[in-house]
Amino acid sequence: MEEKNIEIVKELYRSFKEGNGHNIAQLLSHGVRWNQMVGFPGGGRYVGITDVFQCVFAGLHSQWVDWQSDTVAFVACDNTVFVKGYYSGTHKISQKTFKVPFMGEYKIEGGMITEFNQFTDTYLIVQATVEN
Repeated sequence: MEEKNIEIVKELYRSFKEGNGHNIAQLLSHGVRWNQMVGFPGGGRYVGITDVFQCVFAGLHSQWVDWQSDTVAFVACDNTVFVKGYYSGTHKISQKTFKVPFMGEYKIEGGMITEFNQFTDTYLIVQATVEN
């Protein structure tokens, strides 16, 4: 069960890299709860696939030239998968780049992602958005 849950989350990150929105939508439950850190660009709580695509993913694409979520490790415990990795990107307006570590917590139920909780250094990301 835990290995299957890890594969679901790995597939999500492969789909992020490929820009495969259709596959991403297939991995998320219809009522997914997506919680980004306060202070993160577009941070907050989003509920449902439509909100996640319109408020989270579209925002990342509109603000960043090359936003990346590179993973380093996946660890599962029951229905939860923890992901360790790095966010990086170049801000479209400031042209500043950044790279920060992140941890993501994914809840899996019935083979679908039902919740995401983000943990990262929002300060360094926001600093990349500030023009000199």
